[in-house]
Formats: sequence, C-alpha cells, structure tokens
Amino acid sequence: METVETQLSQLIDLPFDEVLDRARIASRSHPGYLRSETLVHLMRATRRDNRETRFGRLFELFLKRVAGALPRAERVNGDKTIVDSALSEINDAALARIQILVTLDRQGGDHLDFYEVHFDEAVAMLRLSARRKVAKRVHREVEIETDAETGELPGFIERAAGSLDETVDPILLDPIFRPHLLRAIDSLPPEQKEVITMTMLNMPSESKDPAIPSISSILECDPRTVRNRRDRAVITLREILDQGEAG
Repeated sequence: METVETQLSQLIDLPFDEVLDRARIASRSHPGYLRSETLVHLMRATRRDNRETRFGRLFELFLKRVAGALPRAERVNGDKTIVDSALSEINDAALARIQILVTLDRQGGDHLDFYEVHFDEAVAMLRLSARRKVAKRVHREVEIETDAETGELPGFIERAAGSLDETVDPILLDPIFRPHLLRAIDSLPPEQKEVITMTMLNMPSESKDPAIPSISSILECDPRTVRNRRDRAVITLREILDQGEAG
C-alpha cells in the first residue's frame, strides 16, 4: 500500500469532491483506497485553513472508518439479527470518546497524533479503553459474587484485571517531560519506538483475554521481548532527557 506521504502528494491538486470520493472507498484492496492515516491528516489540516464545511465532511468519513474498525455487535442468524448488547455498549463508548478526542484536537492539541501514524493500533487502544470503562461501570453497578467452590472472581473480571497489572515508568506519563519525550522517542530504533508508543497509550504487554489487544499480539512477538524493548527504550530515553537537563 502507498505511503501516507505518497497519497498526500497525489491529492494536492485534486478538487475536494474527488478527495472525498477516494476517502469513501472502503476496500483496502481498491487501488484508489486512501489510508486512514491519510484521512486523519486531511481532517486535522482543516485546523489551519479553518474550513468547517470541509472538516465536517471529512469528520463524517473518519467516524465511519473508526466504526468500521470496531468489531460488529450485530450478527445475522437466519432471518433474525442478533445484537451483542455488551459489545454494542463498548462500541458506543469508543465512538463517544473519539468524538471528544477530535474536539480537543481541533483546539490545537495532540490527541490524534497516534491515529495519524498508526490508525489500526490507535483504534484497538480506543476499544480497550472503552472496554475498561464499561467494565468498571458494570463492576460498580453489579454485585460480583465469587465462585462458591474456588472463591475466585468471574472470568471476565480476572481477564480485565490481567490487562491492568503492569507498572509504567513515570517518565512516560509525566506531562512535564512530554514535549522533550516525544522528540526523544523519534530517535529510538523502530522496534523500541513501537513498543514505547503503545505503552504510552496504556496498552498492556500481554493479555490473557484474546479479545483485548496487547503489544505482543500486535507485534507478534513474545511478551518478554516486548518488556525487554520497553526497558531498553526507557533507559535510552532517561539518558537523553538527563543530557537535555544537564545542557
């Protein structure tokens, strides 16, 4: 597939309606398909030219891309359509969250940076965040009973907890370091940069639940490899930041 830069260069001289036509193409195998990262770039570019009409039309297509990347909550069984209510609630929470992020980004933030670079991974993280939010609400509202024989929590609670048991180095979360940190991350080797970027989005190294995306599953590598790359990257980032402070 063409790079984002290549696609953007092709779109420079196209009328806006033709750009929209290409953005409407949903099949990734279609020769005219625009990468979702390209669509995000075009939508964010309207911040500079302040064209609300263009933003609105691109935003509508962006939401369709996000919705299309989420798992379907409906399935057809014969002449009936069955809706997974839990999955539907998670998807609704994800779409509500992305609209908030777009609004914040329109005000000059960096909330869509990851979507412009790794759209699929960003949506996976968005869904994970929504899943956690829904699970926490359900946890508060429903009395959770342990198994009478084993004394263990229900499986879905154990799986959710299993994705939250990692300690993230504080330097990755401290807003004071963020501007310098993002520049430092760009200097990391690609395999470390991937891991750190996803770690900053609270994606776990591994997950016991196959439905919950993890860094190891996305990169198709052993969780120990993920942790080693993360640890090496943190050491390098600390050295870079320390040098910056000393300078």
